[in-house]
Amino acid sequence: MQLVYATGQREREFRIAGAREEVPSGARVYATCTQEAAVENIGEVTFQSMTDDEYYELKAKVREARSRAAARQEPAPAAPNPLRQFIGKLFSR
Repeated sequence: MQLVYATGQREREFRIAGAREEVPSGARVYATCTQEAAVENIGEVTFQSMTDDEYYELKAKVREARSRAAARQEPAPAAPNPLRQFIGKLFSR
């Protein structure tokens, strides 16, 4: 999971964090991105007060966060235990 956050009220500086613990206190999280989706949280008042440059910068950070989340490799599932498979086949009949 990747978080897009900003510090500052008037002049927002957008950054990406890999975990909630990395987001500084007082910062506002604008998007949460996973491999499957991105959830953005921009209120109407915030949207109206953003400059075009800030909005495009936010969108670029969201795209970057989604690509980072997609590139993050998930651990491979453990190989099935052959003994457990054999016992499962015996008792499933």
